[in-house]
Amino acid sequence: MKSSPTSPTILSLLDFQNLNSAQIFSFIQTALDLKKRQAQAGRFLEKQTILGTGALLFFEPSTRTRFSFETACIRAGVAPLIMDNLAGSSLEKGESIEDTILNLEAMGPLFFVVRCSDQTELREISEKLKTPVINAGWGKKSHPTQALLDATTLFERWGDLRDKNILFVGDVLHSRVFSSHVELSKILGYRLGYCAPTEFGLGEFESLKAGIKSFDQIRHALEWADAVITLRVQKERHDSISGATNEDYRQRYGLNLERAKLLKPSAVILHPGPINYGVEIEKNLLKDSRSVILQLVENGVFIREVLIKSIISGEI
Repeated sequence: MKSSPTSPTILSLLDFQNLNSAQIFSFIQTALDLKKRQAQAGRFLEKQTILGTGALLFFEPSTRTRFSFETACIRAGVAPLIMDNLAGSSLEKGESIEDTILNLEAMGPLFFVVRCSDQTELREISEKLKTPVINAGWGKKSHPTQALLDATTLFERWGDLRDKNILFVGDVLHSRVFSSHVELSKILGYRLGYCAPTEFGLGEFESLKAGIKSFDQIRHALEWADAVITLRVQKERHDSISGATNEDYRQRYGLNLERAKLLKPSAVILHPGPINYGVEIEKNLLKDSRSVILQLVENGVFIREVLIKSIISGEI
């Protein structure tokens, strides 16, 4: 397997600890080059020879991430083997996730893609494997490929991310996407801010310690932002739900046509999905020229294809 400072071999991708800016920009640029070549050539660049299998283990629900990885596997010449939640597997009989993964490794997949809860010791499990693991969403902890596709889409729009202001609006406390952007922003040099109800924020001390700007008023936050990422309130990750109702939240934090006027003309609107229309964002903003919400989904396939190819060959 070959590697270079700008074309890294990924052993596992649980977070961004082992990647530098040159490597990440290499992934981004390769994904955008692949997108351009595919647009010129048609839907598929070429017929792929099947290189092996990839085990896609989704222990939590997913639509965009799961189908994105499945599509990326097929484009990369990998047959995806999919476990969707617990139904129909030995997990229903009491087998642990660790034992499931160890048994599947014995079947020789080229890599694992895993979505799981906070309770799963994904790092410890990955250290017991010889097979690379890609984190496809780990509880509240991290979601590195989502952060990468966000960065890819912003890079496609701007050509650079350094010194840009990226604003998150909503439930940052329970957002694995936000957590991964905290890591990625330090590598790529963009600034993070957020506006959220008190119970969904980091707290003033944690925000200052992390170098993240916090806003009390959505108006001031939007005026600051070069890009805004609106977040769903993740009720499934809360021990208890308190505070604002959906209507209260919409009134205080929801992004609508009037508030979008506060954004810069060059600003970008993102949402990782799934979307609660009429709560965190209005559906008519999908038609705003600054919205890249569906473009995110499109670019997710390309960045994940690049990561998969890197894992199985060490070359980009």
